[in-house]
Amino acid sequence: MYAQILIHTDNQHDLASFMQGEMRSLSSATNLLALAPEENDIEFVFVPLKRSLQFMKKGEPICVINKIKTTKREKQFIFSAPINLFLSRRLYQYADLDFEKMAIPVSFDRLFEAYPNRQLIISDQISYGNKLDALIDGVSNHNKIIRRGASHSSGILDMFREQRGDYVLLFPLELSNTSIEKPILSFEIAGIEPYIVGRLMCVDSTKTRRFIQHVNKRINALNVEGKLLQAHLNYYPKEIHSQVTNYLTEEFKVTLN
Repeated sequence: MYAQILIHTDNQHDLASFMQGEMRSLSSATNLLALAPEENDIEFVFVPLKRSLQFMKKGEPICVINKIKTTKREKQFIFSAPINLFLSRRLYQYADLDFEKMAIPVSFDRLFEAYPNRQLIISDQISYGNKLDALIDGVSNHNKIIRRGASHSSGILDMFREQRGDYVLLFPLELSNTSIEKPILSFEIAGIEPYIVGRLMCVDSTKTRRFIQHVNKRINALNVEGKLLQAHLNYYPKEIHSQVTNYLTEEFKVTLN
């Protein structure tokens, strides 16, 4: 038996999924597979990340889900093998809109030089991330339709469905439970990493090292069986399954049969 490990999350939806053992999202599905709560002596707890880091400095047996491994973090914590892969925002358009002049990955400068009268739907209520915000700032106001007001995600999707603009920036997972009648295409954006890889990040202690070893063995078995890959494909739109498979095969070191 492994000593009790506290698994922290700052996502209430994930916590509810973990507590009930239900796979409701890519995050909950992949973590439930990798952490196997039915086999391990672990406890899921809702804690904001800043507080988790404070507790971790005290050496408590804590792990946090869905964390990116960086050089700085590696000096302080230990990490599992990759558990999930989240695609970054992509540029979406309808398939019947010409894209022959579009360079891929998409550069906004070259895009609107090629198609000077097209428009990108964006919200003024959110940050798209530092890098993408800077790229959006560089787009002429003539090429932007700014949606103001609350419910930005559903509002932007509604505008896109009504074709009140030509392009929209979305996470592929946003479309997993959304129906759009006409065929759509998506493209990576130049200068933006196409995905991030999430891992379990833990305090470096005897207990957590033993736990990480156990989790990594399970992850390896899941990869051999193709179960982690299938968990991802269950949530990503079919039109990008080949890309997700390629990314995951590379990052997770999966050998496809």
